[in-house]
Amino acid sequence: MTVVGIVVAFVFLFCLNILSNNEIKTAQVDLTENKLFTLSKGTKEIVETIDEPLTFRFYYSNKFGEISPLHGNYANRVREMLEQLEMISGGKILIKEIHPEPFSVEEDEAVRFGIQGVPLDQSAEMGYFGLAANNSTDDRKTIPFLNPQREQFLEYDLTRIVFELASPKKKKVGLITGLLLEADPLLGYKPWPIMAQISQFFEV
Repeated sequence: MTVVGIVVAFVFLFCLNILSNNEIKTAQVDLTENKLFTLSKGTKEIVETIDEPLTFRFYYSNKFGEISPLHGNYANRVREMLEQLEMISGGKILIKEIHPEPFSVEEDEAVRFGIQGVPLDQSAEMGYFGLAANNSTDDRKTIPFLNPQREQFLEYDLTRIVFELASPKKKKVGLITGLLLEADPLLGYKPWPIMAQISQFFEV
């Protein structure tokens, strides 16, 4: 299957989950001793096709986990998925975890890369929980704040970043269908979710 076919299939399955009102988790339960989540086949195929070296910087203030177990658990989830991406990339993806301290070089870097600071307490100390990724030509994608409410979209968000940085110039694709996929205000039609998602990967 071509890269375009792999991505379209990945997006289609993602949107199918939305339309069927399933819990949107492209990761599937791995019934091993550690009960970890494994990456979907679509994500693995996309990662295995990249030729561009990518660096992911995961900014996380440990105090988040001390204040909010919800954020601490989600940080473990993010860390686990990043490690899996690094493992299957064949050395093309490098993961760096950074713990910004107040008034540090790491904090300045996080702010410069667009990571959102969140007040942790009344002392106005800022905490960081975001992601910045870049390729060899310094194209950059950022998730300013990793909201636990988007956990079900995590694999999709990370896979899209991998694809966009590995292929910074969008390829043109055409969809042949008798269905009205785009919005038509006159007829009251809303765009299909799959069109919005495919447009993030390709020029349609």
